[in-house]
Amino acid sequence: MNYETVNSETALNHFEAKMGIAAPFMLPSLRRQRETFGQQWVEQFGETLARFVATTDDRLTTAVKGYVSFALDGMRLQKKFEKTLQYDNKSYDDAANAVYQNKEYMFGMYLPGILLSHYLWPHHYRQFQFYQRSFLPNFLAAEDQAFCDIGPGTGFYSRQLLKASPKAEGWAFDLSPSSLEYSEMQIAAFGAVDRWHKELRDIVLRTPPRQWPFLVCIEVLEHLEDPLTFLKGLRKMLTPGGRGLISAAVTAPNEDHIYLYNSAREVRVQIEAAGFTVVDEQEDRAYAPKASEPGPINAAFVVT
Repeated sequence: MNYETVNSETALNHFEAKMGIAAPFMLPSLRRQRETFGQQWVEQFGETLARFVATTDDRLTTAVKGYVSFALDGMRLQKKFEKTLQYDNKSYDDAANAVYQNKEYMFGMYLPGILLSHYLWPHHYRQFQFYQRSFLPNFLAAEDQAFCDIGPGTGFYSRQLLKASPKAEGWAFDLSPSSLEYSEMQIAAFGAVDRWHKELRDIVLRTPPRQWPFLVCIEVLEHLEDPLTFLKGLRKMLTPGGRGLISAAVTAPNEDHIYLYNSAREVRVQIEAAGFTVVDEQEDRAYAPKASEPGPINAAFVVT
């Protein structure tokens, strides 16, 4: 599939057909996303599919299968968490070895799963809307549009910032070679790789290399044993008066989630304890759980 000849609607229809083969029980949730979020969602998701995810039929099939496995694994862990109310006991090194350093796992399930979840999970897409509404305007108005993406995952937010302005220039730190490789592939697919610099390093930055006027750190805190120490290092990376976008997964188990936040309030308390001032915040639930069950939540904060 070539984006020059295939529009967003066609790309999305092709994706839906593939999903219908791999996991027809997921089609109702896909269609709800389209109905809930409308044409902007279609255009944004369709462009991502056509430019990056679905450039070949085999690549699209692999991404769909990876997403289905990722989503089903998340459902399994969520059901387990509802009974135990705790994450599986593992260390940061355990998670790194099992997930971040495992290229087959990263490319086969984890990375396509996360990328597609930005559009297919309502709380993830609402977080993206929060970024567009509350963080992006200040970024576009700034003279200096340098940013650092700490733990970029798939490179989704780096790509968004780079494509939003030709003046934008990004740096990214991650301990996973697969994450940086996948991020670079995505950013290259959107023609912005010459303005993006990657570095393989531990993201627990006790001695930050420099400061930036803008920071992005999306769903990293829950992957750490000591997120407060990490946040204090992150604070040193932000120039005075700069803006950051920080988010965390709350009551949302995953294979590499270590630190359990039981509420968005707990995330905010740590962010403020690290020295940040919260400018805006948004809490989004994946779905409405039963009264006695915790459901996955995204807690997102714009900080200075």
